[in-house]
Amino acid sequence: MLTLKHFSNTNYSKKFYINTGNFFKPTFVTKLADTKSEIKAAQKLRYKVFFEDRKKKKIINISGFKKDTDIYDKYCDHIIVSYKKNKFSKTSIIGTYRLLKQENSRNVGFCTSEEYNLDNLIRSPKYNNLLEVSRSCIHKDHRNKNVLQSMWKEIHRYVISNKIQGLFGTASFLHTDYKKIEDELIYLQQNFLMNKEVEVTANPKMSINIDYNKKVKPSLKLIKNLPTLIKGYLKLNAKIGNGAIIDPKFKTIDIFVFVEFNKIDTKYLEKFSY
Repeated sequence: MLTLKHFSNTNYSKKFYINTGNFFKPTFVTKLADTKSEIKAAQKLRYKVFFEDRKKKKIINISGFKKDTDIYDKYCDHIIVSYKKNKFSKTSIIGTYRLLKQENSRNVGFCTSEEYNLDNLIRSPKYNNLLEVSRSCIHKDHRNKNVLQSMWKEIHRYVISNKIQGLFGTASFLHTDYKKIEDELIYLQQNFLMNKEVEVTANPKMSINIDYNKKVKPSLKLIKNLPTLIKGYLKLNAKIGNGAIIDPKFKTIDIFVFVEFNKIDTKYLEKFSY
């Protein structure tokens, strides 16, 4: 018969340790959305950033209430950045980017074509595998270069795996008073205009009437006034479309941006490589 005495010399008290520090460490994960619920969360973030945070008049859309949705969404891949404050917190989507491959656009067209005539670019024999990037946004509590760069890294991976030749879309100034940024728009047009053979042109009905022949002297103040996203694209050797437009839905001033993948400086590509 065994008693407690028989176990008295046996060591059953080996110590083990749990690193509880990781329990309270915030985590970020950037990837392509692979479920409908993740895409829905991205659409809700878009609505919050584009409409609620800017205190504009709400868009009432019963079929997509509190979501920014359109006909292009189902043909796109959606990059999402998920965030957990700690191990016990709920996961939230705090960043997103939308990607539409040229082969998928044949079903629906490109979102950018609502603002710009893309014929020269799309029909160019130089390119047959382009990628439209759109609906980029980051939650106001997480707007830093690390979140944006993590999404650009995912775009870089996507470009490589899909053999994309060039990326395009619009980038925005978050207001509609073009007189405040007239010099900035002229500076971009005069220094970064696309080559004529692939140049896109703003929709005349939406285009802003600006004298692009006006002389503008670049300055630190002017460069600082450019939105972060536009400055980021310029570092990637981006070119700008002909003309700027006012988007009546989002209450923004938009410019067209085109980035040819082979023209990106290798020192920037290295930042986006995993």
